[in-house]
Amino acid sequence: MTAVSQEGTRREQAGAGLSIEDLHVRFSGARVLDGLSLAVAPGEIVGLAGRNGAGKTTTLRAVSGLAARSRGVISLDGVPLPARPEAVARAGVAHVPEGRGIFADLTVEENIRLGIVRKVPAERTLRGALEEAFPAVVRLRDQKAGRLSGGEQQMVALFRGLIGSPRVLLVDEMSLGLSPRALRTAIEALAALGRAHGIGVLVVDQNSRMLHEHCDRVHLLGDGRVRLWEDASDIASAYFE
Repeated sequence: MTAVSQEGTRREQAGAGLSIEDLHVRFSGARVLDGLSLAVAPGEIVGLAGRNGAGKTTTLRAVSGLAARSRGVISLDGVPLPARPEAVARAGVAHVPEGRGIFADLTVEENIRLGIVRKVPAERTLRGALEEAFPAVVRLRDQKAGRLSGGEQQMVALFRGLIGSPRVLLVDEMSLGLSPRALRTAIEALAALGRAHGIGVLVVDQNSRMLHEHCDRVHLLGDGRVRLWEDASDIASAYFE
């Protein structure tokens, strides 16, 4: 067996998509994540919920290399991800941060171009599909991003995150500042694009109803670890136990 075929076999055995195993993160000696493990398969939409301060944002930042990992392995398609943000992005992980990370003084089109961080064949870019899913972004492409509404900025952030055809998209607090209508439009478009193009999506949000309606499964983060949250109506025990 050649070295190339051996590598391919190892990747198939390890499993495709994002895998987080026994992740530990500490800040100033305080435990934030304590053995967190979860996986996101290609085309799967996974939700991550939890009370404020549980470590949801830290989880995404650890995956994308923005937070130091004390212990654990994070892999993409069976290959361990490096701990450097630029290397993680080039490997195929895109991150839409809380607050969207829009550059107010740049145009919409200039913001979108910042999402192309790795070489992708022209036939694999998602621009056509994204323009169909987010027509408002096309209409506003020459506008300064800082002049857009919160819903419009969220569309731009998702467009930018997906434009480079990532293997995995991380989205932090998508519902923040959005009207129910704008949120529904954004999550429905995101879920449809992810499933159609084999992009795994990990969505962190306080809006548990939205997560349960649109995700394939939802995990609840508490005490530094996650558990599957199957009963969407059990809000009290999920957040206050």
